[in-house]
Amino acid sequence: MESVESVEPAGPPAQSGAPARLRQALVTLALVAGIGVFGWVVHTHYAIPKWLFWRYAGYWLGTLAVGLASYGLGHAVLHRVLRTRMPLLEHAMVSLALGVYGFEILMYLLGLLGLYRTATFFVLPVALLAAVALPLYRHALHIRRVIARSASTRPRLGLSALALAFGLLGLGMIYFYVITPTNIQFDSRWKHMALAEQYAVQGAVRPAVEGWVFTARPHFTSYLYTWAFLVPGRLFDKMELAAHLEFGLFVMTTVVGIPALVRRLVPRADPRWIWAVRFVFPGVLLYDSSVAGGADHVGAMFGAAIALVLFHVLRDLDLRYISILGVLCAAAALTKETVAIMVVPAPLLLVVIRGATLGVQSFRGRAAPDLGRRWLVAPLLLGGVGLAASSPLWLKNFLFYGDPVYPLLGAKLNAHPFTDQAAYRFKFGYAEGLLWRPTRDLRGLLQTLVALVDFSFVPNDWPKFHRNVPVFGSMFTLLLGCLPFLKKTKRIWLVVLLVHVGIFVWYSVHHQDRYLQALMPLMTAVTAAIALRVWRSFGTGARVALATLLGLQIVWGGDVYFFQTHAHARSPLKNSIDLLSAGFEKKYDARFDIQGHWQEVGRATPPDAKLLLHIWPDHHAHVGTWRRTVLDAYLWQFGVEYGAAGSTEGVRTTLRDLGVTHVFAEPNKESDAANSIAADLLFWDFVTHLGGRKTIGQGVLGVVPDKPLPAPSNDLVAVLTCTTAPPKGLFHVRDLRVLPFGPEKFPAPVKPAKTKEEAEALLVHAQFAVLERDCYAKKAKPAGLGGVFELIANRRKYGPFKPMELYRRRPSVPPRPLAP
Repeated sequence: MESVESVEPAGPPAQSGAPARLRQALVTLALVAGIGVFGWVVHTHYAIPKWLFWRYAGYWLGTLAVGLASYGLGHAVLHRVLRTRMPLLEHAMVSLALGVYGFEILMYLLGLLGLYRTATFFVLPVALLAAVALPLYRHALHIRRVIARSASTRPRLGLSALALAFGLLGLGMIYFYVITPTNIQFDSRWKHMALAEQYAVQGAVRPAVEGWVFTARPHFTSYLYTWAFLVPGRLFDKMELAAHLEFGLFVMTTVVGIPALVRRLVPRADPRWIWAVRFVFPGVLLYDSSVAGGADHVGAMFGAAIALVLFHVLRDLDLRYISILGVLCAAAALTKETVAIMVVPAPLLLVVIRGATLGVQSFRGRAAPDLGRRWLVAPLLLGGVGLAASSPLWLKNFLFYGDPVYPLLGAKLNAHPFTDQAAYRFKFGYAEGLLWRPTRDLRGLLQTLVALVDFSFVPNDWPKFHRNVPVFGSMFTLLLGCLPFLKKTKRIWLVVLLVHVGIFVWYSVHHQDRYLQALMPLMTAVTAAIALRVWRSFGTGARVALATLLGLQIVWGGDVYFFQTHAHARSPLKNSIDLLSAGFEKKYDARFDIQGHWQEVGRATPPDAKLLLHIWPDHHAHVGTWRRTVLDAYLWQFGVEYGAAGSTEGVRTTLRDLGVTHVFAEPNKESDAANSIAADLLFWDFVTHLGGRKTIGQGVLGVVPDKPLPAPSNDLVAVLTCTTAPPKGLFHVRDLRVLPFGPEKFPAPVKPAKTKEEAEALLVHAQFAVLERDCYAKKAKPAGLGGVFELIANRRKYGPFKPMELYRRRPSVPPRPLAP
C-alpha cells in the first residue's frame, strides 16, 4: 500500500478590516453574555460574594506579597551588599531565609514604636516590595534566562514523573489541612498566635506584666503572625492568613531548599522531582508535626539555609559567608529554643574547628597567603554577628524584665516581675517537671546514644496521637547502612554529622517528635542523596531492593493522614470537607466559627478590658478574646503568686496593680493544683467577690471590685488530712504556700492535731478549711463544716498532694478566737 502523509488542509485566509473586527467584537460580546448568564444562574444558588474563593485568594495574595518582599530583601542583601555568588537554588533559599528574618525584624521594630495598625498590614509589604522592585525584576530576568538555558539540557522526567506526582499529592494533602483554622495546633493557640493577637490588640510590643515566659523566649514567628493578625476581618481570616504564611515557607523549603541541599551532595540531581522524598517521612501528615500554625517548619527553613551556607564557609572561611551564617544562626535561635539547640551548635563548632585547623596551617606556613588571619577573625565575626542579630530578644528581655534570658537569671539579676518563689517554680516545676529528657547519668547517656539509631522506631510523642506506632519515617536511618559503601560522600557525611548532633541535643533536652521537623530538610537531603547514589552506582538487585524499601515505607505510612487524633479538630480532613460544603448548605456565617468560646468571653467584656485568665493547661488555647490578657498559670509566668498576697484583699490589690479589670476562671471552682494551697484558698475566695458574675461555658466571668474587700477575723486554716502534705492541724494561710513539686516541706502547724477528731475540733477557729477527699467518705463530711463553711474550690491530685476540697467560712458565722 502506498504510504500517504496526512496533511491538514490550510484554512481560509484570515480576514482583515471591518468584518474581522466586527466578528471579534461579536465573539467577545457572546462570551461576556455567557459570563453574565452563568454568573446570574450560580448567584441565585450560592451568592458570588460569599464564595470561599475570594477569601483564599486574599490569603494567597498576602502570602505572596510577604514572600516576594522578603525574598527581594534577602536577594538585595546577598547580591547588592555582600556580592555573593551561589547556585540559583541556594541563592533562592538563603535569600528567602534572610528576608523572612528581615521582615520579622521590621515587624518587631514597628511593634516597639507602637505602630501595629491596620495600615501597617498594607503599607509594610507594599513599601518593602517597592524598595526591592528593581533588583527583584532583574533577578527575575536572570531566573528566566537560567531556566531557558537548562530546559534544553534537562532530560524528560520519564518515571521520575511518578515521584513528582507523589510530591504534589503530599503538598496537596497538607494544604487540605491548612484550609481550615481548626487545624491550628494547641500550642499556637496559646503561644504563637495568642501572642500575635496580644501584640495586635495592644498595637505594640510591650512587656507582659505577669512575666508570661513565652514573651521572653524565642518567638520571632509570632511577629510574622502578628502581621496576619492586623488584617481587618474575622478571627477566621487572621488565623488562616497566618497558616498560609507558614505553608508558603514550608513549600519553599521543600521545593527549593531540599533540591539545593541534594545538589550539594549529588551534583546534577534533578531538582524538579527530588524534593518529593520529603514525603517518605509521613509524620508531617499527622498532628502535631504537620503544618499547623507553629514554628517548627519556619525553623526548618533556617536550618536548610544554614546548611547551604556552611558549605561555603568551611571552604575558606569567607567573611561574607561567615556574616550570613551568623545572621541565619541568630534567626534560627530567635525562632524557637528547640530549633536553636538542634541546628545552631554544630555549625558553630565546625567553624571553630575549621578556624583552629587553618590557624595551625598558617603557623606552619602551609596556609594560602590570601587567607590572612581569617582563622582568627572568622570565629570572632561569627560570634559577634550572631550576638548582634539575636539582640532583639536578649536586649529586649533585659530592658523589659532585667534578665536577658528571663527567667533563668532572675534571682541573680533582680529580674522583674519575679516573685520570691519564681526561681523555685522554674527549676522544680518546669525544668525538672515538664521537660522530656533522660537522667543525667551514664544510663541517660546510653539512652541518648541509642536514640541516634532508634528515634524513628520508638515514638517520642503524646500517646493519644498515635499510641506506640512509629510514624516519623525511617528512611534516613536505614539508608545510612549503605553510606560506607558509596564513593565521594564527604559532604553527605558532613550533613549526617549535623543531623546527629541535632538529634543528640534534642533527646538530651526535650525529645518530642515534632521538634525534629527543624532537621527534616537535612534528613531528606541525605536520604535522597544516598538513594540517588545507590541507584546510579549499583545494579538491578540493589535498585529493586531500594525501590522495595521505599515502597514499604510509603505503604506503611499511607494511613497516617487519616488518623483522627487532632487535639482540636479530631479530623482536619473532615473539617475541611465540612467547610467547603457549608456554602451549599447556606451556612455562610456559621462556617467561619472558630474559637467560639473565647470569642464569647471577649465579647462579654468591654473593648478596653484587661482580662485575667485563670485556666487549666488543657484550656490554654485561648486565642480569640481580642482583649488584653494576663495569664496566671504558675508554670508559665513568674510575676503572680497569690499565696504571697497574704489575704483575699491582697489578691484584689495584686490584680489591680497589674491593671486587671476582669477575671475569667475556668473551670469554675476547679483548680489544676499546680500552685499552692494558700494560692487556691485566696484566689477562689476572691472569685466569690467578683462583681457582675456571669457563667460562660464551664467558667465564671466577673469584674474586679474597685473598693477594698472586708478583712476576715483571722487567716487560720484547718487542715483535715490523713497524709503529711500537708499534715493535720491549724495553719496560717501563708504557711500553706508550699508548692506540690520540689523538696520544700510544710512548716509545723500553729496548732497540730494527732487525730482526725482533733483536727475537726479546730474548725471553730478557722477562716478556711482544707479537706483531703480520700480521708472521708462521699457523704461523711465533718459536722463542723455544714452550715458554717461553703465550698469554694476542688483541687485535683498533683505530685504528693492528694485531691482536696477547699472551704471558706460564711460571713454570718464568725470564728471563735484561738486561745493564746
